[in-house]
Amino acid sequence: MNGSAAFLAWSLACVAGSAHAQTSDFYRGKTISFVVNYTSGGPTDTEARLLARHLPKHIPGNPVIVVRNMGGAGGLIGVNWLGQIASDDGLTIGYMTGMVGAQAHETPALKVDVRKFHFIASTEGNTVSYVRTDIGVKKPEDLLTKKGFWVGGLTPDNDKDLRLRVELDLLGISYRYISGYPGAAEARLALERNEIQFTSESMPTYRVSIEPSLVKAGVAVPVWYDTQADASDRAHPDAEGVEAMPYDYFYRKARGEPPKTNLWRTHHLLKEIGTTFQRTIVFPQGAPQEAVDIWRAAIAKTSQDPDYKADAVRTMKYAPRFLYGPRTEQIFRDTMQVDAELKSFIHDYIEKGKAMVGK
Repeated sequence: MNGSAAFLAWSLACVAGSAHAQTSDFYRGKTISFVVNYTSGGPTDTEARLLARHLPKHIPGNPVIVVRNMGGAGGLIGVNWLGQIASDDGLTIGYMTGMVGAQAHETPALKVDVRKFHFIASTEGNTVSYVRTDIGVKKPEDLLTKKGFWVGGLTPDNDKDLRLRVELDLLGISYRYISGYPGAAEARLALERNEIQFTSESMPTYRVSIEPSLVKAGVAVPVWYDTQADASDRAHPDAEGVEAMPYDYFYRKARGEPPKTNLWRTHHLLKEIGTTFQRTIVFPQGAPQEAVDIWRAAIAKTSQDPDYKADAVRTMKYAPRFLYGPRTEQIFRDTMQVDAELKSFIHDYIEKGKAMVGK
């Protein structure tokens, strides 16, 4: 079977599965655990709870969906639990951040093979980096002349930390680094208390927590944001009103054409992972195909649900974009295939980060 025929067969199978999912009683009278791999109050938790409010009406049987937070180790406690301990009966599903990157560079703390999970969908998104103004930054380009400020993250091998460090290092900005915050909410609080001066936040909580309070009060200013790899030099509609530009565009204005180095390749990989697969919805290996089909159909319907979109805009000031289907699943798996040279570079870079912590 050639590639086109295989893709058509796969697409038809998905359609057939979706049609079957419309009439299934699989979830009637059941309770589903929706596992979030970060603590409550952060952007992953915010998105998951919003989604959980609207999903049941699109799942035959109208089950109860309960969000379960399982933070720690830069999100990997929840990922490992989903792959090692969670039941595979279709009643436990994950809403995960950061697991694609952990698989791509094979962080030792990841104890499961993410590629074996059943892919349901992902949400693409943007992450805004911001800094306290009292270090002398009133506009983004002011950061280029600063040094010695504290950058705060989760764990040295976490995508958030890696993006923060890589982007500052590419620009040649000197900084100090602290890690170990359980989630974005705790890192945000650290910045408010001036324990750190620089961190990042994905769009849901940037819009509702950073922009209306810290930015409008003049405490912090956004300096750039990460967006899709194929739109890195153009403003993204979800970032409308953010007084910053995409990182790649900021880099080119500040430093010219990007270098052909492993550091820039790492930036590109992290950007692809952190935007196209900012959140990923997955079942553990072994989950029934019926449950997989039901959830794929439910996510497709919920993503187009006007009530869900209106609620998202009220809650987060924007509606997440869901990516699903065979092509997205293939990209999901391909993105985690990283060549040995780049993987080795990232491992060494993480070790350097560990040595920097708290110094």
